[in-house]
Amino acid sequence: MDMNLENIMFKSSEGNMWEKYRHESKQTICVIGVLILAAKLCKADGHFNIYEEEAILKAVPHEPYQKRILLKILDEAGADSKPIEYDAMRIKKLIGDDHKDFLEFILAVLYKLAYSDHVYSEEEERDIRKVAKIFNIEKTLPEKILVILKKKFKRKDN
Repeated sequence: MDMNLENIMFKSSEGNMWEKYRHESKQTICVIGVLILAAKLCKADGHFNIYEEEAILKAVPHEPYQKRILLKILDEAGADSKPIEYDAMRIKKLIGDDHKDFLEFILAVLYKLAYSDHVYSEEEERDIRKVAKIFNIEKTLPEKILVILKKKFKRKDN
């Protein structure tokens, strides 16, 4: 991975995470933003378990020696008091409207994480919908798939 995660580990843990990492590359900041969203989503239902942690680590490409750094970022993000909407707006501003496919990918990752502990909570659904709204994605990925499947089965019935 091209991210410079080694330098991240030594930054001060005080203050806003977005300010803390503002001098990193756009790619690194984007990955950190996804980690922040992931941690907040997994915490939404009141617990952040090992299944969710493993799913996040699988979703974010990294070298084995970077695992400790990623876990530190997840811990920081989980302790951050700002709502998930704040972080979604920061990612949206960073990525912009030209990369809607990447924003949809982030939502897909969030859905995968929400299901990773085999419990899809109302709180997780609420937070995913908030992020989707900020990303200007009318329907979430599972909703899009459901619409496609319904259309396909409707055609077979006729």
